Amino acid sequence: MADTMPRFEEFFHGLWGYKPFPWQSMLAKRVAEKGGEWPQWIDLPTASGKTACIDIAVYALAAQADFPVSKRTAPRRIWFVVDRRIVVDEAYERACQIADKLRKAKNGSLLETVANRLRKLSGLAEDARPLATARLRGGVLKDDGWARIPSQPALITSTVDQLGSNLLFRSYAHGQKAAPIFAGLAANDSILFLDEAHCSNPFTQTLEAIQKFRGKKWAEEPIRNPFAFVTMSATLGNQQKTNIFPQDDDEKKKALNHDLLRKRGEVSKQAKLYKVGKTKNEDSLIKKAVELAEENLKESKLPLKIALIVNRVATAEILAKNLREKVEDRADVVLLTGRFRPYERDVLVEKWKPYLQAFDAKTPEKPILFVSTQCIEVGADFSFDLMITECASLDALRQRFGRVNRLGDGNESLVSAVLIREDDLTKKDPIYGEAKKNTWECLWNGSEEAEAENSATEDGKAKKSKQKAKQKPLVADFGICAMDKFIEEKIGDLKRKSCLAPASDAPILLPAHLDMLCQTHPVPHPAPDVDLFLHGKDRGAPEARIIWRADLNDKNRNDWQEIIAACPPTSLETLSVPLFRLQQWLKTPKVKDDFGDVEGLSPEVDEEKDKTEERQNRHFLRWRGRKKEKTKENPGTAVLEDPKEIARGDLVVVPADYGIDGLGHTFLEKDERKGVGKERLDIWEAIQKAADKAPALRLTSAIEQVKAHPQIQEFLEWIKSEEPSDKEIGERIKELKDWQPAEEESPLPKHVQCFLEKNEIQKMKIEKYPVDEKGRVCGIILFGKVASSDKEEDDLFADEDDLTSASPSSVALENHLSRVAGIAEKLAEHCLPEGFSPALFKTAGQWHDVGKLDERFQILLRNGDDLADFGKLLAKSDKIPGSPQRRSEVWKSAGLPEHFRHEMLSLQLAEAESERFAQFSEEERDLILHLIASHHGYARPFAPVCEDENPPPVSGTVNGCNCKLDEKERRGLIPPHRLDSGVSERFWRLTRRYGWWGLAYLESVLRLADWRASRPHKKPHE
Repeated sequence: MADTMPRFEEFFHGLWGYKPFPWQSMLAKRVAEKGGEWPQWIDLPTASGKTACIDIAVYALAAQADFPVSKRTAPRRIWFVVDRRIVVDEAYERACQIADKLRKAKNGSLLETVANRLRKLSGLAEDARPLATARLRGGVLKDDGWARIPSQPALITSTVDQLGSNLLFRSYAHGQKAAPIFAGLAANDSILFLDEAHCSNPFTQTLEAIQKFRGKKWAEEPIRNPFAFVTMSATLGNQQKTNIFPQDDDEKKKALNHDLLRKRGEVSKQAKLYKVGKTKNEDSLIKKAVELAEENLKESKLPLKIALIVNRVATAEILAKNLREKVEDRADVVLLTGRFRPYERDVLVEKWKPYLQAFDAKTPEKPILFVSTQCIEVGADFSFDLMITECASLDALRQRFGRVNRLGDGNESLVSAVLIREDDLTKKDPIYGEAKKNTWECLWNGSEEAEAENSATEDGKAKKSKQKAKQKPLVADFGICAMDKFIEEKIGDLKRKSCLAPASDAPILLPAHLDMLCQTHPVPHPAPDVDLFLHGKDRGAPEARIIWRADLNDKNRNDWQEIIAACPPTSLETLSVPLFRLQQWLKTPKVKDDFGDVEGLSPEVDEEKDKTEERQNRHFLRWRGRKKEKTKENPGTAVLEDPKEIARGDLVVVPADYGIDGLGHTFLEKDERKGVGKERLDIWEAIQKAADKAPALRLTSAIEQVKAHPQIQEFLEWIKSEEPSDKEIGERIKELKDWQPAEEESPLPKHVQCFLEKNEIQKMKIEKYPVDEKGRVCGIILFGKVASSDKEEDDLFADEDDLTSASPSSVALENHLSRVAGIAEKLAEHCLPEGFSPALFKTAGQWHDVGKLDERFQILLRNGDDLADFGKLLAKSDKIPGSPQRRSEVWKSAGLPEHFRHEMLSLQLAEAESERFAQFSEEERDLILHLIASHHGYARPFAPVCEDENPPPVSGTVNGCNCKLDEKERRGLIPPHRLDSGVSERFWRLTRRYGWWGLAYLESVLRLADWRASRPHKKPHE
C-alpha cells in the first residue's frame, strides 16, 4: 500500500468535497515541511475558514509522522480553544467528522494513507482509530479519550478555563491527583489554537510565559517535543497583524483574493440604530426588540431566521418569554444561553442546527426567533437573515454580525437593528466598560446623516431640523469591508477611542508560582489564584457545577452521600455556573440573575441589596468523591449549609425540589421528560447512554413519580419488609417486567418499561439504597450490562480511596504488572524523544503495584474476607463495594491503617531490591522510584501521613523477583511521609532536571499505562 502523502488540496477535498482556500493551502505547505513553524497570529475575517487550521494541523502531523519526536514541529495534540461553549461544541463536531472520515477510510484512498500514517505515529493497531477527539468545557468531564493513550494524535476543543487550568496543574474538571497527567499532556507535543484571541488577552500572556518556561533555561534536560500556540481573531483591533505570509504582502493579497472570500467580505449588513427611553414596569429595550421582530415577521413572506442577542442572561429569558406570548405559534422561539446542561444543550442544538447552520441549511416551516447572549457571538457557524442586538463593544458587535448572512448569499435588503437604553449612555457597563457607550457614539456620529446634522448652523431652524432627524434611526453597515472602511475613515484608533471590550492583563507568571502550582499533593496554602492567569486581575469569576436529584430530600439528608455514591454524578447532567451566582442562589434563590454570559466575568453584586433579600437555609451536598475521611487540605464530600464552603470547580448536588429558576434553563422534549423526576430536573437515567455508561434505573420511595405507581409501590414495600436477597429481587423484577395492566390501570412509567425490556434481568447488577430511619431498605438501583466504550467516563476521584483497584472482574497481580509494563514500554517508545529508555518505564510498570502484596490489601480486595483463598494474588477485584460506608468498614476489618497507600509500599520494596536496577544510571533509578511513588498522584511532593505500627511481613514472587520484607525490616524503614525519606527531595531533583511540565509528562506515561491496563477487554496495543 502506498504511503506517499497526498497534497493538502487532495486531503481537504477528500474530507469535505470541495477545494480549500488558497491561504489554507499555502499555510499547510509551510507547516508540513521539515522545520515548518506556525505563525503566531492569524487575523483573517469572519467566514474565511480559520477553523480549518485543525485540518491543516492534522495534515502536517501525518506528513511528519516518520520524523523522530525531537525533530517534529507538528504536535500530536491539536487544541482549538475559545471562551464560548457553543463554539467549542461546533469545533468539536468538525473534529469528530475528521476523525470519523479517517477511521472509515478504506481501499487505498488518500484519506486512508493519512489515517495509516497517524496510526503508525501512535503505535496502534491497523484497525484502531487514527484520531482521538475530546470536548472540554464547563460542565463536561467525560471526554478524556484524548488522554487515555498519550501516543495517539488527538483533536481537542476546549474553553480557556478548561485548558488553562490543565496547563497550570489545577484541572477544574478533575481531582487534583489527576491534574499532573493533564498538565503534562497539554504542555507537551501540543499546538494550541486560541480563537477569538481578543477575548483572551490574559491567557495569551500566560501562554507566552509557559512557552518560555518550557525551554532550555529552565530545565537541565527539557523534554524535546513540539509545543506552539497560535492566536486567531477576526477583530484584533490595533494589535499585531497576521504573519501567515510575513515575507510577501502581494502573496498574501493573492491568497485572500478568492471569489467566495471577496463575496463574504463585500456583502452589506445594514442595521438601524435605536435609542430607547424609559418605560414604566417594562424593559424598554425588550419591548422594542419584540416590536421589531413582530414587524419583520409581518413584512416578510418567507420564514425568516432572526437572531435576538442581548447582554444579560435574565434579559434573554424575559425576551424569549415575551416573544412567545406575542407571536404565539406563528414562529418558533428558541432560547440558548450558557446556562444549559450539556445534555440539554446538545438536544437543543441538534434540533435547530439543521435550520440555522450556514451551509446546507433546511428551510424551516415557520420563522425562527433565536434568542441568545454572548455565548453565540464568536465562531458559531450559524447564519441568520437579520439580527436585533443590544449594543456592545464594537468588536463584540462585529462578531455578532458575523452570524448574519454569513456566506454572503442572503437578502441584503433586510435591515438589522442595534438597540441601546438611554440610561446605558450615562454609566459604565459591567461587561463592556466604557466601550459600549463609546461604540454607540462612534456609530451614531460617524454616519452620513449625523455628519450632515453636525454641519448645520446653530440657528433656530437648524436646531429644529436636527431634533427631527434624531427621531429617525440612523443606519450603520456591519459588512466586513464596509465596517473596515468605516473604522478607518470615521473612528481611527479603536483602542484610543475605547471602543473595544476591556482587555485585562494577567499577572506575570514566575518560577515561584510554578513551584507552588506543580505541588498537587498536598496543594500548598496559600497557592496562586489560577483564574488571574486565565482572565486577568480585573476579571475572573471561578465556576462551580450543580446537579439536581429527585431522590434527595430533607428526610434522607444524612444519607445523601451514600445515595450519590450509588449513582455517581455524570458530567452531562451538570450545569456550570459562576461560583458567586451559585452561592447567591443557594441562600437567596429569588435574586435576579442580572449577569452576562461570558466565562470569567467578574461579579458586581450589590451586597447591601443582597442582605435585604429573603434568605433560606438550603442544604446541599458538596461532592468530592466517595471517600469519607477528611483532612484539613481536603475537607471532602459533605452535606453543608453555608454556600461559602463551595470552592472553585466544586460539584454541588441538590434536591430537585429546589428548582432551576434563576440559575439556568431546561430543555427536553415532553416524551423524553416523562418520569424523569420532580420538576423534570433529574435526568440521571436519561443520560447514562449519552455518557457511555451502563444503563441504570432507580426504584425508590424517595422519587415520588416512581413510587406513585401501585405496582412499584407494592414492590418497594416488599423490599422494606422482607430484606430479600439479590436473587429474590431479580425474580420479583421479572414479575414486574411481565406485569400487564388492566384497562383501568396505568402502565408502568415509560422509562421503567424501557429499561426492563432492554436489559437482561439475570445480568443486572443490584445496588441497595441506604436504610431509612427504621433500618429498612428504601429502594434499589438496577444497572444493566457494563459499557466498555473508549469514551466511558472514569471516576475521577478514584485515586482518593483506591477505588482504582475495583474492576468488573478480578485481575491477577502478575498479569496486571506484566500488562502495565508492556503498555508503558510501548508508550515511552512512541511518546518520548531519544535518551529516554523504554525499558525504564517497563521496569517502573513491573514494580508499580507490588505493594499490593500486603496481606491486608489482599483481604480488602476480597471484600474483607480474611479466610478467602490467597493462592492467587490480586491487583484488581470485583468485590470492592461502591458504598463509602461499606468500603470504610471493609478497610478497617482488613486492618489497613488510615491513609495507607499501596504504591508507597511498592516504593519501599523497590528500594530494598535496588540491585535489580543496576542496568540504569543513578538519574534513571531516581526516575523509576518517583514514577512508582507518584502513579496515583501522590509524592508531589509528599506522601500521605500513615502511621503503620504493626505492618505484617510481605513476601511474594512477582515478575520473577522474590519481594520480601519481614516485620522487623518493615518497622525499621523510614516511612515515606517523613521529610528524610527522600520522596520530596527526589521530586524536586526531577522537577529541576526535566522541568515543571516535563516531569508531569513522564509520570503520565506510566499512569496512563496503568489506566489503560485497568480497562476490561482491551488488548495492549489498542
